[in-house]
Amino acid sequence: MKSFIIKTILASLTASILLLAVAQKADAKIIEQERSLYQNVYMVEEYGMHCMRFRKKNKNDLSQSCIFLDAPEIFVFDYYKQAMGVTFFVEDPKEILIIGLGGGVLANTFGELYPEAHITSVEIDPVVAKMAKKYFSYDDSKPNFETHIRDGRVFVKRALKDDKRYDLILLDAFNSDYIPEHMMTKEYLEEVKELAKDDGIIMANTFSTSDLFHHESATYAEVFGPMYQINFKDKKTNRVIVVSNKELPGKRELLKKANQMKGVLQIYGVDTLALLDAISDEVNWDTEARVLTDQYSPANLLK
Repeated sequence: MKSFIIKTILASLTASILLLAVAQKADAKIIEQERSLYQNVYMVEEYGMHCMRFRKKNKNDLSQSCIFLDAPEIFVFDYYKQAMGVTFFVEDPKEILIIGLGGGVLANTFGELYPEAHITSVEIDPVVAKMAKKYFSYDDSKPNFETHIRDGRVFVKRALKDDKRYDLILLDAFNSDYIPEHMMTKEYLEEVKELAKDDGIIMANTFSTSDLFHHESATYAEVFGPMYQINFKDKKTNRVIVVSNKELPGKRELLKKANQMKGVLQIYGVDTLALLDAISDEVNWDTEARVLTDQYSPANLLK
């Protein structure tokens, strides 16, 4: 236990160094890069980590996924930890859909947490999927994994026509700017809602620091009603939204599940009680904010 605590502390310190280095545009060793139809995708090695980054002309680089080389099971980014909060809401999902593969960190983790689940990942960029397999141990040759190289919204529409339904849906699609605007609208979320089973849970990885926050929140509330947000109080970047077709559990029930998951999530460096404390049902957005629609989604201006 002592060695695990030390390892976790070191990992946290290393992550802090990484984020500081990114902010200062520190040099990193580029080990592979490839231009896709959508962006420049490249892998860097620095501070004992592999990171996948995206680059567009005149844009800041975005670290999409990172792992520690010596401790790949420990999460680098807080949003990975925040995403684990969704495990408090599900019991034993059999069908999991992930929109936005990235490095495959979440797909790999949920594959470990729920080995009987069938996990479908959707990624628009084949170069990203290639890097995930090469550097992040994402392996869709496993019988319970499958990958679709396709636009996430197109996949959702086709899955509805094929009468697919999922117990758990993770919305984690990002490009080098933000979430693609056609995957933020009321119409899209209504399609995702229909794709979830009656008791299905939907989790979305978003940001919490822009004018878009209020519009995003109003849109989720319009489609799903009450929702939880997961946001570490000392962090002002990512937030995770949890919604469902059913009534969401109360904090007492979530506490029970957090205690059940404590030993399981500790492997990844996740403090379940701190995670529980980060879950809130507070309405902290402008409820008069305009809902995003297919006709009104100026994400490029609001982000």
